[in-house]
Amino acid sequence: MKIAKLIIGDINRLTGGYLYERKLVEYLMGEGVEVDVISIREAPYPYILHLFSNLSLILQFFRRGYDFVLEDEMAHPALFLFNFWLRYVKRTKIVVIVHLLWWKAAKGWKAHFVRYVEKIMLKSAHLIIANSKHTKEEIEGMGIPGEFIEVVYPGFDMPSAGKRELVRAPHGGIKLLSVAICDPRKGLDTLIEAIHRLNNKHPEMKLDVVGDDCIDPAYSKRLKERVVDWGLEERVIFHGVVGLEDLRKFYSEADIFVLPSLYEPFGIVFAEAMSFGLPIVATRVGGIPELVEDEGNGFLVPPGDVDSLADAIDKLASDAELRERFGRRSYEKSGKLSTWEDCGASILKHLQQLEEVGERREI
Repeated sequence: MKIAKLIIGDINRLTGGYLYERKLVEYLMGEGVEVDVISIREAPYPYILHLFSNLSLILQFFRRGYDFVLEDEMAHPALFLFNFWLRYVKRTKIVVIVHLLWWKAAKGWKAHFVRYVEKIMLKSAHLIIANSKHTKEEIEGMGIPGEFIEVVYPGFDMPSAGKRELVRAPHGGIKLLSVAICDPRKGLDTLIEAIHRLNNKHPEMKLDVVGDDCIDPAYSKRLKERVVDWGLEERVIFHGVVGLEDLRKFYSEADIFVLPSLYEPFGIVFAEAMSFGLPIVATRVGGIPELVEDEGNGFLVPPGDVDSLADAIDKLASDAELRERFGRRSYEKSGKLSTWEDCGASILKHLQQLEEVGERREI
């Protein structure tokens, strides 16, 4: 089996979606599958300029032959015309992996245009892989029949997670942890305001924010200025990108994991936090409820609701027994989640089945 893996930008980027793509490539190559990773260059104005990348890809693939082209849906503006050439001229099978639908983040007239282009691209596929049940439902809402969509959950790899004690070591105050890129979609502005509101009741509470803070420099600057304005410099610490061992240390030392995303199709970091026995405070959006059970292993609050977020954090910060109960439930639930090997094996199985049946009927 020979596969071309198409992705926009650098596959080594530190986000959940790119981690999914890397782990999949590693698994397929480990199983003896020949995989060529082909990166589509990111442009200064990605959406408009990538529409012109379709011709470039056709020329690039003109003399190449693959059994499958495995595509990251986020590259769709560079693929929607290319895919018709790929399917009907090259007779190559197309599998699209959907982590996040672009049109959900677009605004105004652009959202309608992006949704139209995305739908055309998805309809050209022989098979669509969704990262959660929620993502599958959103794709079906675009008019794509569910029979062409398979859900394959991401895995997570924190090898030392199960070896640690679930009871936290005593320290001078509650430690909150948020693992996320500094992007408006992650709701970190809401979280910082919630910490500010809890200042009097929990003066020793600290928040560690781990993740790339260069994705949106203007947003990162606003967050850090707000921290200074509210005098939270010693309580809210931005650590940027850290190595795997340091990340494990942050999970191990935290008391509560908090990520108030405005939209989250799945959220690998929730699975990681659960494997460390952390109670969760998150939002009731996207695929998060597939991982976090409200009042089971955490609290789910409305997105953008500072009062509800602060209240949920306060409840856990004030009640060690509740933290312990939610944390143990998180740990138990994490044992039933997919590993990266499960994820890769499932996708390989779908590819093999598609190879056996040949061309599927039109979506």
